[in-house]
Amino acid sequence: MKNRLLSIIFISAIMLSGHHLSCAQSPYFSIFDSFETASKPGAGVVIIHQPESLKQLVGTRIDSENIDVVNGKTYLITEGYRVQVYSGNNQRTSKGEAMDKKKKINEIYPDVRAYVTYNAPFWKLHIGDYRSYEEASHMLRSLRETFPQTRNEIYIIEDGIRLLLD
Repeated sequence: MKNRLLSIIFISAIMLSGHHLSCAQSPYFSIFDSFETASKPGAGVVIIHQPESLKQLVGTRIDSENIDVVNGKTYLITEGYRVQVYSGNNQRTSKGEAMDKKKKINEIYPDVRAYVTYNAPFWKLHIGDYRSYEEASHMLRSLRETFPQTRNEIYIIEDGIRLLLD
């Protein structure tokens, strides 16, 4: 019953937010205003009692330690998955190998972010920012097909990921 009520509220919010887009009202028209205004005859009205300061916070981004701004783009840092393509500890060659593989992957998959990291004594190359294991699995399979000679070195890891918010 609780899930059904939440679903009804969610769908109502989406419908009302669509109504908001079609309204030419003040720029501060919010979801709360939609709830408190009957959109058609016989429709119910929801009255929300809350401080105005709380109402103003809805829809605004609050800075926190999980937010990173790089080159004017805002990212959310959270837990997720990446595909590890390379790991090496040879001090003379590992950095170069990681950078070479990153360059090849960027040519083949230009929309996928690649991260080269050094955590003594290992150089590692991680690919992507995936929220679910399934998303990472798709990239894993694609990389194993693209680089069959290193298919046993490629696997999924849990890692902190960066999701674009803007």
